[in-house]
Amino acid sequence: MSKIVMIGIDGLDPILLDKWRDLLPNFSYLMGDTSDCSIMSTFPPDSICAWASIYTGENPAEHGLIESINYLDDKKSKEDIDRSEHFRGKTFWDLAGNEGKSVCVINPFIAYPSWKVNGIMVSGPVFEGGEISTYPEDISEKYKFPPIGGIVDFPEEKDLGEFYERTVKVTEELADVSLQVYKDHRPDLYFLTFLTLDRMKHFFWRFTDKDDVYYPGKNPHEDSIKDFYVILDGIIGKFRDAIDEETVIMVLSDHGHRRRCTKCLNLNEILRQKGYLETAAKGVSGAIKQVVERAKVFTVSSLAKLDLQDWIYRIAKFIPNRKALKKSTYLIDNTGSAVTLSNFCGTNPYGGLDIRAGSDEEYEGLCEQVIGELMDLNGLMGVDAVKWAGKKEDLYSGRNDKRLPDVLFELHEEYGVGMDLFCDLITENFTHKKISGGHKIEAVLLISPENSKINNVKRPESLIGVKDYIMGVLSIS
Repeated sequence: MSKIVMIGIDGLDPILLDKWRDLLPNFSYLMGDTSDCSIMSTFPPDSICAWASIYTGENPAEHGLIESINYLDDKKSKEDIDRSEHFRGKTFWDLAGNEGKSVCVINPFIAYPSWKVNGIMVSGPVFEGGEISTYPEDISEKYKFPPIGGIVDFPEEKDLGEFYERTVKVTEELADVSLQVYKDHRPDLYFLTFLTLDRMKHFFWRFTDKDDVYYPGKNPHEDSIKDFYVILDGIIGKFRDAIDEETVIMVLSDHGHRRRCTKCLNLNEILRQKGYLETAAKGVSGAIKQVVERAKVFTVSSLAKLDLQDWIYRIAKFIPNRKALKKSTYLIDNTGSAVTLSNFCGTNPYGGLDIRAGSDEEYEGLCEQVIGELMDLNGLMGVDAVKWAGKKEDLYSGRNDKRLPDVLFELHEEYGVGMDLFCDLITENFTHKKISGGHKIEAVLLISPENSKINNVKRPESLIGVKDYIMGVLSIS
């Protein structure tokens, strides 16, 4: 009988693993002879969506969790939403427990609060809406866990050194206590997740990448991401030393993570100019809203050019209804618009459009028309911005498919979705200096090479197949 130790690392990137493999003996061992340890993430490749698919084996149209995380939003005053209702009882650890397998699950992203399992479950709040939750309850008394969950920090540049040290400390503390839990209980299925790499990359990327347009030159943080990979490699080594011959070790991520887009394709403005999107900019109030929009664009761009990106975040926290201002939704007439940007769009290459039409025939025709016009943008604008576009059913189908936009698209990686109105069609990504690392669709799946063909289980092509892969390793049909 095989057992499995599964370590999830949010944002672990296959290209960086190969780039630094000579410094990473434990990752290198798991990679074996291959230089490609990648596996496709979900669309969009965001943590909430991807981890839900890993847990359940369901695609985004089935589980319906397609939210993205806005790292420039202030979440500290918000209460967490119980997203676990979408998958509680259907996760790979629930299914394994139902088959009599003992399980230990520590820090599973969005699986909060913990619930009854055949063993141990320890989870943290998705952001900052609660305390660590455990099953059984006395686990938190037996073991001292550091802050866990998806807590999001917003360090300013002057605070990056302290932020890095604190992030390393929390990571190492979580590794040490979690390893002790493993040694004490030796479950059939052990699953531990580290969320700190992703959080760190968002803020440190431009300080480490000499090809980034905002790389500041030699600086104290230039090796920070590489050094963090080395720390994680050492943690993997400790678990390798702790397992026995019948235990398989697996490492995976929810998505990759490298340079974030440096330009924005302002799709709201493109839709407006093409007549698909109607604005509320009519009469005196409409004229005022136009002035506000133009002032917003000017202020953000000016502060960014003056290297005052931290001030953008400081000011934004005090602006009422700032989300509507950021996405320009205060200026959009949704009822009068035939095509609008989906709520899951962010400043990244992955997005969608909501289509409003009368009959089914009109709907289908409008979808095809918009898809064609999106693909034609490259030729019309003289840039290679749009990678692909298609109807949602061409990618996913399922019981929650209405949560997905009608049309999905992906831009080339140097472009993100811009939402400003009454502006140039292509602008700089003015938040890149603050959030310079971004998600990529290539995730990681590693398994000890001597176990790669265990039980004749075929390696999945995407994260959606990970649940079945784990079941196969555990000989659960």
